[in-house]
Amino acid sequence: MLRQVIELLGGARRAAVVTHRRADADALACAKILQLVLERIGVTVVAVVCPEGSPLGGCTKELPRDVDVYVLADVATLSQVPPLQGRYFRVDHHYVGDDIPGIVLRRPSCAEVALKLAEEAGVELPPEVIKLAVLGIYTDTGRLRRADAETLRALAKLLEKTGGTLGDLVEEGKVEEFQRVVALLKGVKRLEAYRSSVGIICTSHVGAYEADVAALLLSMGCGVALVASRKEDGVHVVMRSRGFDVATLAKSLGAGGGHKEAAVAIIREDVAKTQLPRLLRRIVKQMDANAEPLVQ
Repeated sequence: MLRQVIELLGGARRAAVVTHRRADADALACAKILQLVLERIGVTVVAVVCPEGSPLGGCTKELPRDVDVYVLADVATLSQVPPLQGRYFRVDHHYVGDDIPGIVLRRPSCAEVALKLAEEAGVELPPEVIKLAVLGIYTDTGRLRRADAETLRALAKLLEKTGGTLGDLVEEGKVEEFQRVVALLKGVKRLEAYRSSVGIICTSHVGAYEADVAALLLSMGCGVALVASRKEDGVHVVMRSRGFDVATLAKSLGAGGGHKEAAVAIIREDVAKTQLPRLLRRIVKQMDANAEPLVQ
């Protein structure tokens, strides 16, 4: 894969690594590892960019213009990043998304793809990046629910280097816990559930921590969770499931993509907060025209 990266760079000497908006732990870990890989092979990384920031910090919001190439980390669709002027390619793990040039390896987390590149390049990860990678893998695999043997081997290698336990690192990496709990409570309060041919579909809407709310709904027994939020570029619908192909569903709604059981749709509509439940009902009816409400 490292040879592919060198080819994609095409002689570029200055680069910026760019994550998706509101970078989570996996996106930021992937970006930080890629930064080290690029620097190892002689490329100057001007900045690690997280459009709209990241709860974890450690990156800038502003997109630099004085670069030869943008390296997109954990980006499945160009709607997840600001307009890019110039060349770009991605390093990603989503099997559904835009046709962006780059390297896509179907793994449960982007950090795992970046770790493979780091190993090829002979990069020694500093402790702070190792901890971030552990947190990224843990969260992006649904607390290891989507982890396979290869994921667990990668995680074990990281833990051996830190000398800590998984629980210790996860607790250390928690951020904005109070706000997250408030979002979870709001998500449950706004819950709508439907009986359908694909199982119980649960919908809700919050302002942040959409993935956490979706994971909570799955843990409550929902077969599919759809959690909407209003963003600058439209409505984002975070989707999680137990077997249903939400990546294809996300793609059918506009911009978006992801994995079979974890995806995001970006619907470019100006929807008022009060109208989000109606939009979610529309998606439910697209999934199953005969879906029936259970609770409201």
